[in-house]
Formats: sequence, structure tokens, C-alpha cells
Amino acid sequence: MPGFNLSPTSYFTPTYLICWLLLGWLVLRPKWGNRLFLPFSLVLLFLLRLPSICFNNEINPDESQMITQAMTLAQDPVYFRSVDGTTGGPLDSYALVVPSWVGLPFDYISAHLLAFGLIALFLIFTFRAAQLWFGIQSAQLALFPLVLLLGMTQNGDFLHYNSELVAIVLLALATYLLARQQQSVPVRPQLFLIGFLLGMVPFGKLQGVPLAAVVGLFTGIDVLRRPTFSVPQKAGQLAILGVGSLLFPALFVLFMAVSGQLDSFVTFYIEGNFNYATGGNQLDNLLHLPRFFGKGSEFAWLVSLTIALLAIWFAASQLTRPTQNGLGVSAISADRANRADHLFYTGFLSLLTLITFYAITRTGSEYVHYLFFLMGPLMLWMAYIWSALLAYNQPVQWLGLGLVAVYLLSFGVQALSRYQQGTPMNPYPSDNQGGWHLPKADIVKEIVKYAQPGEKLVVWGWRCDYYVQAQMPQGVAENHTIRSTFAHPMLDIYQRRYVADFKRSFPPVFVDAVGSQNLWMNDRKTQGFEIISPLAQFVSANYRYVGLFNDARLYVRNDRFNANR
Repeated sequence: MPGFNLSPTSYFTPTYLICWLLLGWLVLRPKWGNRLFLPFSLVLLFLLRLPSICFNNEINPDESQMITQAMTLAQDPVYFRSVDGTTGGPLDSYALVVPSWVGLPFDYISAHLLAFGLIALFLIFTFRAAQLWFGIQSAQLALFPLVLLLGMTQNGDFLHYNSELVAIVLLALATYLLARQQQSVPVRPQLFLIGFLLGMVPFGKLQGVPLAAVVGLFTGIDVLRRPTFSVPQKAGQLAILGVGSLLFPALFVLFMAVSGQLDSFVTFYIEGNFNYATGGNQLDNLLHLPRFFGKGSEFAWLVSLTIALLAIWFAASQLTRPTQNGLGVSAISADRANRADHLFYTGFLSLLTLITFYAITRTGSEYVHYLFFLMGPLMLWMAYIWSALLAYNQPVQWLGLGLVAVYLLSFGVQALSRYQQGTPMNPYPSDNQGGWHLPKADIVKEIVKYAQPGEKLVVWGWRCDYYVQAQMPQGVAENHTIRSTFAHPMLDIYQRRYVADFKRSFPPVFVDAVGSQNLWMNDRKTQGFEIISPLAQFVSANYRYVGLFNDARLYVRNDRFNANR
């Protein structure tokens, strides 16, 4: 396992130079390069992300939350009985079980590897959709900026395993299948598969439902606009699409009903998520999009690049006419494309973008990882724009390529500036972690004196990394307790479930992490576990206070404490 320090210049420099070679590839367009460009780009993406992949600690607290859920589901696979992913869907936690099937541990490196794999799939499917709609070179030019952003950013929200990744893969695959369908005659198995994938999206992230609706809508529109199909044929194909979209939700609801968790599914996933918001006016949230993009660091550069390319297209359309000369020929100017296709592409991308704006701003939270939902639309827009620019003369094309070069140069200038200022080029050092070793906090070293990996642990507060470091599954469904602490309409419901789960699992060790090293919850008087009287009484009767470690209170079950005296 390689290790990277805070300023791995000897690694960054050659990988950054490879980025320039890839840009040169786009300019020269060797005939043998079309098939190799995508795999080469993904290898480069892996190399660029390798320093963060090797970091065996949480980049974002959400990682610890979902790794713990996966570790717990490996023991008890019934969702909502063993875990509650809150705003994250069940598929996000189940996906993290998959690395364990090939022998990987439940840790951060495994999660970072899975995150890379999902991002790679997302880029592959989006690239293939762009290629079918707008041509191979346009797809390559659209892919390149995404590889740079997702590879060279140091913004943790784009590097950690998050709850958007499964959803965007499902959406990207459905979009690719829509592009395939739009290029040929719709077939029922493909329509069914599109519907099935879209039906899975709510179980990856409810936030992705509006985007899935847009893909489903335009899949239906593509069926309806086929002149060779009769009305009964169109109705039958739409029915297949609808049945496919309902199948996975029906299977999951059946799973919940059989396992006795249907009420929990409705209460904690559907009702709980619709109640989740920080407030604010939707229009105000939309007006704050530039600020939101700015929080995404280099993501704002990607948005600016897209807008700048669009401006070049607009200016070129006013000042000159398309030509067949230059670096390439637009797919839109090809015989297979017609005015109806233009309207289809423009309508699909416009509505998808607007709906995505709504989806990522609805809560007003402005969590940067929400911006993953916008990457697919932006990549498709760039491919669409490039397919138009490549039909103009060389000066127009070179102007667009010059902007891409400036975009790439910005990453180098930023890295050089950080190096000169002594700011870490790599905020995720792994040179001193001992290879594939999982660091342990002092309190975790105490926990393992009284419990074994695989036994249940309960942590009150928000320190899910203690579960991961101890390799102990969670003993309550809510492994971070903000919903059992802060005022909201469902507070009593969450607290009653917490107590019931605690008594059912009766963990050998209990930690109240509220304190200076806890996330969001620092005041023991108002946020300690004693705010739930039945829980305080149960802990007092059955647990022994051991001490304060990492400013967190450690309690050990009486029988386990006596056995270790």
C-alpha cells in the first residue's frame, strides 16, 4: 500500500503532466485513440485519486456512518431493523457490503475504492450516452474536464463515499439506455430495464427521484413520437416501462412487510426524509446557486467552463456559419440528426438541469456532495455544445480548446500556490498510517478491552468512526443521534425507537461521545444521553461508568466490567 505525505510533489508532477498529454490527445486525435481514450482517462482518474483512496480515515463523517451500517447489515441484513440510513438510501449501505465479498475489510480504503468504482461507472455510462447522441470526439471533450475535477480536487465532498453515488450510476445507466433506444427501435426488455433502474433510484437517494422522473418522461416521449407504432403498441411499451419502474419498489416493500419493518420504512424513510430540511424559501435557495457552486471549489470552474463554451457557440452562430473543415464534424450536422432530435436533446437537457437545480436546493442545506447530481447534466451539455463547435472553423474550435487548457492550467496554478504557501497539496496523508492499517482513538483502545470485534456497540452523539475503528456493528438503528436530540416533529418517535433498540441489543459497551470532539453535539447538559429518561435509567441500572476518553464518557455493562476486573 503506497503512502503519500502532505506535499507529494514527486507524484503530483508526473500525473499532472499526463493530464496535459491527454489534452494533447484530444487535439491531435490519433485514429487509433478512440477506443483507448475512455480506459486511459479512467486509469488517469484512479492515479489522481490514489492519495485520497489510500487515506484510511474518514474524509467526511458520512463515510463512517455508512461503513458502520454496512458492517451491521453483514450481520443482520434487514434494513430499518438493524440500521437507518436517514437521508441516504438502503442501496448506499448495502453497496458497501460488496467489497467484503472479495475479502476487503469494512474500512475507509475499501469505501474509497468503491467510491472510485461507482464514479468510473457513472462516467462510462454518461460518456456512452454522449457518444451516441453527439459523437465520439464531443464525448471525449466533455469527459476530460470531469476527470480533472474528480481527480485533482482536494474537496472532500467529491472524494469520499457518499449517498449520491449509487443514484447517479443508476441515472447514468438509464440515460445511456435511453440514448440507445433513441438511436434505434425501442424494444420491450430495454424499456423494462430503464424502468427498473429508475425505480431503484429512490432507494439510493430520494433526492434523485425528480431526475429519474425526467429520464422516464423522455423515455415515454421517445416511444410516443415513433410514427411506425400504432396506439396499442405505444400503450403496451409505456406499460412495460411503468411495470419496470414499479417492480423494485414493490419488491422492497414486500421485503419490509415480510420482515415486519414496513411501518419503519414509511415512518423513518418516507416521512422522515420529507420532513428533513433546514427551511428557507425555494426561490432564495435557487438564487444562492452561485454561492453553492463556490462551496464546491473547482466545481465552480466546471460550471464557468460550460457557460464559456456556450458563449463561444452563441457568438460563433452569430458571426459565422458551420463548416465541415477543422478538427471534426458535428454529430448534429450528420444525416441521422434532424430537427426533432435537436428539440429532444435540448428539451431533455434543459428540463433535467432545471429539475436538478430544484433537487439540490430543496432542503437549503447546500451540502457540496449534492452537486454530484449536476455532473451528468453538465457533461451532456458540454458534449452537446462541443458537437456544435466542432462544425465551425478552426479558430472557433481552438478557442474552445484554449478554454479547456486554461481550466487544466488552473489546477496546476492552484497546486503550485498551495506548495509555495505551505498549504498541504494533499490533505489526506497516509505516509505514517502503517499501510492498510486502521488508526484507533484512545477511547477505542479502551472499548476493545471490554468487547470484541463483531459485538454490538452503541455511541450516543455523532462519532461513527468509533464503530469503524473498533470493527463493531451498531446496536441501534440510528448510529448518529441528531434526530434523537434536536427538536423536530418526530423527536419522540426517534427517542422511543432508540431506547427500544438499545434494550434489544444490550451492548457490552456504551459511549456518550457528546463533548469537544463530537460533531454538532458538544453540550453534555442539554445533549447528553440523559435527555431521554428511560435510557438514562437503563444505563444507570445496567452499566458502570469507566472514565472519560477523547472527551467522551465510556460505560461498560456490569457483567462485562466485573469479568474484566
